[in-house]
Amino acid sequence: MKRLTYLLLAVMMLGMTACLEYGLEELPSYEDANITDFYFEYRYQVTANGNTVTNFMRLTNANRTIGDETVSLTVRIPAASGTFTASEREKVTLSNIIGYCYISTAATIEPIEGAPKFGALGNYTAPVKYKVTAADGKTSKIWTITATME
Repeated sequence: MKRLTYLLLAVMMLGMTACLEYGLEELPSYEDANITDFYFEYRYQVTANGNTVTNFMRLTNANRTIGDETVSLTVRIPAASGTFTASEREKVTLSNIIGYCYISTAATIEPIEGAPKFGALGNYTAPVKYKVTAADGKTSKIWTITATME
């Protein structure tokens, strides 16, 4: 009796999977491979009561121009406040910041030619390049990011 139950259950499961792909419409893939926004942050550590915590300070985009496969930014270091002290503020340079960006829906991005990985400490003292690939997997663009600091 158990064998018959298991056999019936297996047949039902196999029979139902055939309809999972039948009749589904083919959805279009996105063809955009753009960077729509870019910003930086500075990370620093603070020790209090014997515990070390990593904090971050988002740098202000004083000027940002997003062109045809180029992003030019002028970043400003926020004023010292709280745990972001004046001495910590003096340590912020383009060679020790972290970059982030927004890209087209379902696209992917990868650093090329030695550009820093996103979310990791990087050097943006010279222009860096990233390859953005659209969701369709066919369209890609090479973006150049140029940053200066006020």
